Amino acid sequence: MTSSAVSPYHGLPCLHINGQPIAAVAAYVKPAHIARFRQAGVNLYTALFSAQWWLGADEYDFSALDQQFSEYCAAIPGGYLMPRIDFAPAGFPWWGQANPDEMVVMRSIATGEKLDPAVSDPRGEEHLHHGVHLQKLNLHSFHSLKWREDAGRAIAALVRFTETRPYADQIWAWHICDGWPQEWFHWGEYLLDGLEDYSPAAQDDFRRWLRATYQDDEQKLQAAWGSVNSAGAGDVVTFDTAQIPSPAARARTTHGEFYDPVRDRPTIDYTQCMSDSVVDSITAVCQAAKDAMREPKVVCAFYGYPFCHLPRPQLIGHNALARLLASPAVDLIASPHSYDNRGYGGYHSPQAMADSARRAGKMHFDEVDCKTIWTPKVRWKDNISKPETLTDTLEMMKKDAAYATVSASAMWWCDLFHQGWYDADECVEPIRRMRQIEQKMLESRRSGFGEVALVVSERAQMFQAQKDGLVDATREMFRNWFLSRMGAPFEQLLLSDLARPDLPDYKLYIMADAFYLSQEERAVLRARLQGRGVTALWVYAPGFLDERSAGLDNMYAATGIHFGQTDRLDELNVHLARHDHPITAGLPEGLRYGTGVDREQYLRPPKIQYLPDTRVSPAFYADDPEALVLGIAENSGRAGLVVKEGDGWRSIYSAAPLLSWPLLRNIARWAGVHLYSEQGDMIWANDQLLVIYSQEAGQRTIRFPTGMTGDKERRVEDAYHETPLPWQARSGCTRIDLQLKRYETRCLLLKTGM
Repeated sequence: MTSSAVSPYHGLPCLHINGQPIAAVAAYVKPAHIARFRQAGVNLYTALFSAQWWLGADEYDFSALDQQFSEYCAAIPGGYLMPRIDFAPAGFPWWGQANPDEMVVMRSIATGEKLDPAVSDPRGEEHLHHGVHLQKLNLHSFHSLKWREDAGRAIAALVRFTETRPYADQIWAWHICDGWPQEWFHWGEYLLDGLEDYSPAAQDDFRRWLRATYQDDEQKLQAAWGSVNSAGAGDVVTFDTAQIPSPAARARTTHGEFYDPVRDRPTIDYTQCMSDSVVDSITAVCQAAKDAMREPKVVCAFYGYPFCHLPRPQLIGHNALARLLASPAVDLIASPHSYDNRGYGGYHSPQAMADSARRAGKMHFDEVDCKTIWTPKVRWKDNISKPETLTDTLEMMKKDAAYATVSASAMWWCDLFHQGWYDADECVEPIRRMRQIEQKMLESRRSGFGEVALVVSERAQMFQAQKDGLVDATREMFRNWFLSRMGAPFEQLLLSDLARPDLPDYKLYIMADAFYLSQEERAVLRARLQGRGVTALWVYAPGFLDERSAGLDNMYAATGIHFGQTDRLDELNVHLARHDHPITAGLPEGLRYGTGVDREQYLRPPKIQYLPDTRVSPAFYADDPEALVLGIAENSGRAGLVVKEGDGWRSIYSAAPLLSWPLLRNIARWAGVHLYSEQGDMIWANDQLLVIYSQEAGQRTIRFPTGMTGDKERRVEDAYHETPLPWQARSGCTRIDLQLKRYETRCLLLKTGM
């Protein structure tokens, strides 16, 4: 009987099948389009299997799934299949009819009246470029203990049945899905007039959550909530009387963009409970699947998307990734790569946190669903750039595959609508070669994933207004358009990761959205930053909120910089005021950056899904005579880009996000970060492999750290073509000069031996 696991190999999490390390390169494809992947040597497969199989309470009919599994496995002799099972349609409609109190309840923000959660909001199409259809789905509450128990028994029965079948040895994993769209989203993200979940199941779960969070101590609950019950001002809250706040209360913020930590604590708590409910649901069904296996196999789930572009990202339930990474129920965390500035000419990085998964001993599975030249015209994500030539397609494919190899994660090529997006003779060689590079890297000891840490906070999302704008500007837009081109690789970490004792020291910490910091988080940051000679870049409102208050003193305590504040609602823009500092030297006079600068760039291919409203209130500025002022915040006319020396560390503050890539390049250089390229190309790298995706045609000088290539036994090889490249030692730095075409991918392998 086949077994599989994610376990360490050469110091990194690695997929093992029957005890052997495996290059985790798979294909999401139906049998009609398998042939090219087979020719390329791909041996791992996955696909969605649909059937009406959950017929009633403990009543199942596996015959249709059995036939589909059997036919698929017959099409991949010697290969392995990971079935994707989607619970969203499973149990419809009988489960909801039998369990009405366990079904999701939506209420109107304006009136509080119930809304039909299955009715599509046409505004969803403006965001997604396709419709949202929840009809014929089992819209259960994610808070439902009954659903978790019933769904757990159902998946366990399916797993046990499958392991008795002739094809059982070809099943290498299970991918378990639910929610919309198979990605464990709460149902109501795109029903913009309403909020969920007001079901009895949700109310019961919220009270259980409060008891656990406040350690069954009502005095702690009352202190956190200001002794006020959300159902009526002046009533002392108890665990038995606490209510999910009304939609109107949840839609109201106290400090512009932010909730107040005390006045709005019921909303903050319930939003966190929503995310925890999704993780509890995932772990329940995934653990049930594991418990039913005769031999252990890995289990996969979509989850943890801080880099998604959604109108209300706080409400999808994806802000508890650290909890899921701590669970043994899930081995593979999957996500598509982000949908903004992607595809031909664009960046490649996942919506989820591949580096956090790796640090936790899990693997991230990257869904590569880019359109190719063979993709017919589809309405889905029509913002994504489709390559127009074969060469452009192959260079994009190389770039997309290289991300997983560089980040020591996994990937599947995704023929999303089963139309043969990769079913062409020309695809075979690039898929085969990129898989070979992954196999080589598997046998190496990859390390050194970057000297820069991009740090995002799950908890801070709970304190932000339930909308996009600031979230997009500090996360996805910032990363995909600007950090991607600064010339150095960077790890993407949760703020909670900074407490890991095995985490390396970084030279530059980019605190993208640390707007809320608990006392524990502040202590972790002090230990990471102070006295270690590192640099921190803080954006917009660092540390503005703590457990009990919102204020400028909180920001000073986090950054060492004194601040001022204005309540003006405006774009967050900064223009440079001086150019005699290494951070600004060589940059154009009058350079501007921020949310309101050159917004047209996001509408040019490869473009954004939709352009959010990025006006924000309040606005902040530095008000510190000891800080060196490099730029001016345009909404206040006060210091908007400053540098201040701390106790053995340096703080940079920017009142605006979306710092331009040349400015970020200079900041990284000033922080001592090694720059591989200084011409705005997209870079992914570890100590063994460097990948460049050129943004313009021309000659490049690529420099390697001397510690990596100073040894005369080192050489550089074009990994894709397996040909050596000349490199020279110049002024203590080794370099390669390359002639690149626009949107060309080069994979450079650092090898030992002559």
